[in-house]
Amino acid sequence: MLIAELENKLVDAKNVERGRPFICPGCRLPVRLRRGSRVQPYFAHLPGALCPLQAEAESQQHVQGKRQLMTFFAAWGQPELERILPKIQQRADVWLARKQPIALEFQCSPISRTEVASRTAGYRQLGVYPMWLLGKRYAKQRLTWRTLDRFASWLPGWGLCLLFWDVATCSLRVDHHLCQAATGQFSWGTSYLRSVTDLQSRSGVYLATPRPDFLAFRRQLKVDLQRESAGLRDVQEAVYLTGHHLAGFPEELATTAVTPPGFGKGLLLWRVVMTAWLFQTKQFDEQEVRRLSRAALILIGGQLQAVRFNVAPALRRAEATLLRDWVRLGKLERRSQGWQVVGQPQWTADLAAYLGRSAHGSRRGLKW
Repeated sequence: MLIAELENKLVDAKNVERGRPFICPGCRLPVRLRRGSRVQPYFAHLPGALCPLQAEAESQQHVQGKRQLMTFFAAWGQPELERILPKIQQRADVWLARKQPIALEFQCSPISRTEVASRTAGYRQLGVYPMWLLGKRYAKQRLTWRTLDRFASWLPGWGLCLLFWDVATCSLRVDHHLCQAATGQFSWGTSYLRSVTDLQSRSGVYLATPRPDFLAFRRQLKVDLQRESAGLRDVQEAVYLTGHHLAGFPEELATTAVTPPGFGKGLLLWRVVMTAWLFQTKQFDEQEVRRLSRAALILIGGQLQAVRFNVAPALRRAEATLLRDWVRLGKLERRSQGWQVVGQPQWTADLAAYLGRSAHGSRRGLKW
């Protein structure tokens, strides 16, 4: 904590000396000034103090980073350290006063999804835009859904992105245009910015997601099933109950489309499960499509809602595209009450059968 109250005035830890009766502006309990030759000045609650605004331990990275962020973002609005918001019992690391205020949250330590969601909702309740910036711990980690779920948000020109603040270089890293390939891998571009004007006036270069290797994907499915990979066995069981094998999915399901993160093991596996389920019946309506679609998303480890973005619109597009594909291929017909199955997609028994069929097809196509 960098700001405390002294004699009914807010004071900055860097401008005062020890031995004064400092008070936490949030809980009104006494705090002590901590400083040293290697430690930037900050205030700390006494042992055992229960402050409702106490969020994370004040590491030196966090203390130093808050001051840096106040300077870096000053062009966006009058900055204020540790603005207390009594109505929602929160303290913004840095507050930017503007028509729509911005609360900067510099997150260096682990935090639960529930806490992130609660703090984000609190800011939104006040009409404040919360901007989460992640510290060194997160910058070194492999990108996972866990991080995306908590902190990813949309920014104009940058798409879905994550923001990282580097205390050592005073620079902003933006992992932008975050998306997910059909086979499940995450993809993004990375830009390093030295000025907040770059964040507003520039946009990151979008890097096209590499074309998936669908044969390698089938082979990996077989390997993962043999290893009883977590979650995949349930997917295989669901498809098996319709009389099919995951690795023998119809070739027409292969797609280079990308989605926002949130599709678990990937759009392709969702399309496989949906096709297996839909073609079990003779006809189905839109309500049944929606029900099966959500069930398939959950089955492959996906989620409809992250803290800052919604996967539901992408799921609706995936549904429409899948149905349109099978109508175009002559397996479905659109009727007034829904869709009519008029043909069956061609599955193979397993990977070996698929490879055998592919090899046979290649031999038939040879020209001498």
